[in-house]
Amino acid sequence: MNKLDWYVLKSYVRPLLPTVGIMVFFFLMQMVWKYVDDLAGKGIEWYVLLELMMYWAASVVPFALPVSVLFASLLTFGNFGEHYEMAAMKSSGISLFRGIRSLIILNIGIAIGAFYFYNDVIPVANLKGQSLLINISKSKPAFHITPGIFYNGFEGYSIKIGEKSGDGEQELQDIYIYDHKENKKGNQKVLTAASGIMRTVANDQYLEIELHDGATYEDIVKADREERKKMPWARSEFDTAFIRFNLGGFDNPNLYKTRRRDFMMLNTQQLKLKADTLKDQMIEREANFKKNLTGKYKFDYIEPETADATDALRDDIMKNLLSGMRLRASQNAIRLARSNLDYLRQMDREMDWRNETRLRHWLEYYKKFALGVSVLIMFFIGAPLGSIIRKGGIGLPLVISTVAFLIFHVLNTTFEKMGREELMDPLIATWLPSMILAPIALWLTYSASTDKALISGEWFSTITARFYRKKDEK
Repeated sequence: MNKLDWYVLKSYVRPLLPTVGIMVFFFLMQMVWKYVDDLAGKGIEWYVLLELMMYWAASVVPFALPVSVLFASLLTFGNFGEHYEMAAMKSSGISLFRGIRSLIILNIGIAIGAFYFYNDVIPVANLKGQSLLINISKSKPAFHITPGIFYNGFEGYSIKIGEKSGDGEQELQDIYIYDHKENKKGNQKVLTAASGIMRTVANDQYLEIELHDGATYEDIVKADREERKKMPWARSEFDTAFIRFNLGGFDNPNLYKTRRRDFMMLNTQQLKLKADTLKDQMIEREANFKKNLTGKYKFDYIEPETADATDALRDDIMKNLLSGMRLRASQNAIRLARSNLDYLRQMDREMDWRNETRLRHWLEYYKKFALGVSVLIMFFIGAPLGSIIRKGGIGLPLVISTVAFLIFHVLNTTFEKMGREELMDPLIATWLPSMILAPIALWLTYSASTDKALISGEWFSTITARFYRKKDEK
């Protein structure tokens, strides 16, 4: 590798590395703002938050890498063109491809590395990040109680609050606590309060809620059946009461343990295996559905070939029944039809969900390969475009790279949604954005290597002359 290759390589890497960092930080902040209400001021250690953000940072690399390559190539070759370095290379007999030889090799390496990073590192980061987020919520149950939603984190209790306010969101309003420790199937005791204060006590071993202006409602279960029919209950009021929940069960020595692994936490081999398993499950479920539905309709209660009173059977089935049984038979038939209709709708929703899950696995499978190709396409768009526009600085490359990334992101999002909804094969849905942008990259590369302007004055004059000629003919 000679001095030219080293110079071009250093000129490209110098803006690439900070751009990757900036873009990762930009996408990371979007995830942080999404969970800021669940994380900020919750008493979580700073190093745990830092570790969680490291996992999130790894998961946003597929979004940051293509646009970073595009911006760095635009900036590098725009500076080359503005300072006539590209013209000096071409006047010395060095072609465009020879000048960017080192960058082509580098970006091929980046594309291969992006595949392995997406396939081996990101699934582990997603798994640990999601597990850490879930277990942080479990280890801090006092701060995971969401207004308007029942919280069932404490065994035997269901808690619902209206609002949270104050420093640390410890002041509660409209509190409902359902105690079903004695009766697992229902609520025999309900505690309500207008307001309360939530805090941890005894070295964070207990969650204590101080309740104000409340009442307790409790059903009294009698052994005698006649007494139970009277449905007795008791009500007691209080000005202040305390209730404590043991937090010992929330101590989790392994914050990264979880049973849930979705498609974003699997590599290519696991994705393919899981997609095939889901397909087999769909086939088996469909066969069981047909078998169950067929069993609900039986037309072989009477076999005319072996029946003694074959002549007594009539074409109208209802006329074979006694008049008193016809209404009951009709009601049973309507009830059975409605039940089967609900069963059909439920199975239709289930099969749609299973199929969408299977398609998501295939989409994620192909996306791991498409990332590396998108990196190369972005480079072959940015490098020739930068040498053509011959404009250095950050302004114009930033605008162009932003527009190009938005187009690429919209294409990816649109076709991925079509793939999930089975409007397009997952293979085509994943690769179609690259297939659309690849001809543009080839055209720009050809134009830059042959020193052809994208829109020349001669081309514009020809189009204008044709327009006025057709106008005169009319």
